[in-house]
Amino acid sequence: MTNETMTDKTQTIEALKAEVETLKAARTEELLAQAEERKQNEELQRLTAQKEALEGGGLPKAGDTPQSLNRKMTDIENARVRTWAYFAGAYLTGPIMPLIVANRTKNYGPFWAGLALGVASLPFAFVDLAIFSSIPAAALGTALQAQKSNKKREELGIVSPEEADLLRFRQF
Repeated sequence: MTNETMTDKTQTIEALKAEVETLKAARTEELLAQAEERKQNEELQRLTAQKEALEGGGLPKAGDTPQSLNRKMTDIENARVRTWAYFAGAYLTGPIMPLIVANRTKNYGPFWAGLALGVASLPFAFVDLAIFSSIPAAALGTALQAQKSNKKREELGIVSPEEADLLRFRQF
């Protein structure tokens, strides 16, 4: 083999390497552009769904049944519960405020769990005048209700109880 042949092969290899690098860079840019477009489309769909949920009129839609409207109302009521207010009500009024919220949301689990723990901690109430012994019962009911409220907010595509208020008063 001559020096010319070796030089030609080396130049061909270098040219092919450069071309491969160029193609890799172009493909990377193309994939990044596709990923960005997909991300923007997902964001657009999420925002469109949130807008429709917030702008939904108060008139029932053609396919809505009384049961589905009742279920929507219950979901919105669950999303409207404010955690701090639930805890304050459970701590200051015992089972009264949690029962009111349970009737409104049709979610009795947190009420019964808090009531059961409150009854179980009743003997300790005499020791500390129910100042500290009532905290676990209020905290348990609040934690369970907060989980349910957050789940319903995610399902409805909203973030805060205030948005749920807005949704309730616009739709019903």
